[in-house]
Amino acid sequence: MRDFAKNLAKKVKVIVFTQRTSEHEQPSTTEDGVIIIRFPWRGGETPLSTIKFPKDTLLIFSVIFQGLWSLLKLRYKVKIDYVLAFWTVPSGFWALCLKLFFKVPYAVWSLGSDIWDYKNNPSTRYLLKLIFNQSHLLFADGYELKKDVELISGKTCYFLPTSRVLPEHVSIHAEIKQKINNYLFIGRYHQNKGPDVLLEAITILEPSIREKVHFHFFGGGLIEESLKEFIKSRFLNDIVTLNGYIDEQHAVAYLKACNALIIPSRIESIPVVLSDALQTNCPIIATDVGDMGFLLREYNAGMVVLPESPEEIAKAIASDVIERRDYSIGRNKLLEVFKIARTIDTFYSHISNKI
Repeated sequence: MRDFAKNLAKKVKVIVFTQRTSEHEQPSTTEDGVIIIRFPWRGGETPLSTIKFPKDTLLIFSVIFQGLWSLLKLRYKVKIDYVLAFWTVPSGFWALCLKLFFKVPYAVWSLGSDIWDYKNNPSTRYLLKLIFNQSHLLFADGYELKKDVELISGKTCYFLPTSRVLPEHVSIHAEIKQKINNYLFIGRYHQNKGPDVLLEAITILEPSIREKVHFHFFGGGLIEESLKEFIKSRFLNDIVTLNGYIDEQHAVAYLKACNALIIPSRIESIPVVLSDALQTNCPIIATDVGDMGFLLREYNAGMVVLPESPEEIAKAIASDVIERRDYSIGRNKLLEVFKIARTIDTFYSHISNKI
């Protein structure tokens, strides 16, 4: 979102409205021409993606209503011509209220979890439909997700991919194992992202393959402790390194250094880490969920395996160790789809008549 906002600010004045994630953050700052307004809430550093109903009811009410109150106050201080809601909930709800109170048009950019978590519950599905129906435009960062949004809303939704601009060169060196194949997982430690499936796959690798590989996990989240316990109980410490969240510089270093990025997701649209791999020319092994399988096959840009199948992932890893296929031409072609300039131009061409 940062790179999107920063590049959009070259065309229009951009204000980012978001929750405060640290007591040390200032309520208002400016970065690369973008004004950032942060509102206080009860959750502090808690990622919104980890709060669930009913156990986090207080946090949910806090972010929704403290955010709404802060946004309405902001509207009286600055002129707002157009709103782009990243995620349908809660951002789309704030945008809906701003439209009802002040007639400010808005677009919604659905990014996956906001739809998957709410579409099957009748009450939350109704909220999604209400937000969609009052919007000026609908975007989704995946083709399958686009279909979900259209099914719920009954309106046209446009594909708009998410990506970030990574530095081409970094001074950091990845701590990889020498003379063997290094594989990489970057993502939340969550069932949807499938890090547990990848660990299962590692346990069934043949000894002749196992001695030639090492796996670097980066992330954090709900199942981190169970992953640690699994690694310990299955004696995987020699070939698996479980790390915390990774910053941009280290991500680039590891993507450039590792033999492949593995995306073992159970459910997914198009994760940003996929476009990260394309930018760094890192080979990709991904499950056939969301749009990943379609895109990798369409552009011949990587290996595709069945979801929730440790056997298929293990087979793909073994195949890569024994004889690597070259997907570099396809990766370069697919990279063009995710160029941030292209995304900005697509978005701006849709809204230019409204601002």
